[in-house]
Amino acid sequence: MNQLFTLLNKYNRREQLMILVCALAVALYLLWLVVLVPIQNKRDQLLAANTASTQALGKVQIMAAQIQQMRSEGANTNAGNISGVIDSSLRANGLSMSGFQPGANGEVRVRLERAAYEPLMQWLYEMEFKQGISVSDLSIAATNDVGQVTVNLRLQKR
Repeated sequence: MNQLFTLLNKYNRREQLMILVCALAVALYLLWLVVLVPIQNKRDQLLAANTASTQALGKVQIMAAQIQQMRSEGANTNAGNISGVIDSSLRANGLSMSGFQPGANGEVRVRLERAAYEPLMQWLYEMEFKQGISVSDLSIAATNDVGQVTVNLRLQKR
């Protein structure tokens, strides 16, 4: 500290004041550069993340409302409606059911005899992903005919 005072004493009062003002300006610039700019950048990043999270929450709330609406509509569906969907989609894929048994909670058991394997897989895909009917139990047995299988499955409306 004494060295600083002896260095400043070499100059007259006006030069000392100019050196101190410049030193203060450099100190304030360094404070701004090292402390305030990173804080402002971090604040901007957090604000952008908060905005993105708010938008994502809004989208999730909309999707949740849509899912809830679909579930409430699905709760009104009984085994008769599911049987119509199953029957029409089977016919569209060139398949026919040999047995149908409604169960509790909208669950049904379906039996297909001598069903072609590839149309069966296409039908199962349509049931699961297009109709919203999930396969909860599936057993496939080969028959004596090539490419033909016997299928027992349990379906339930989601």
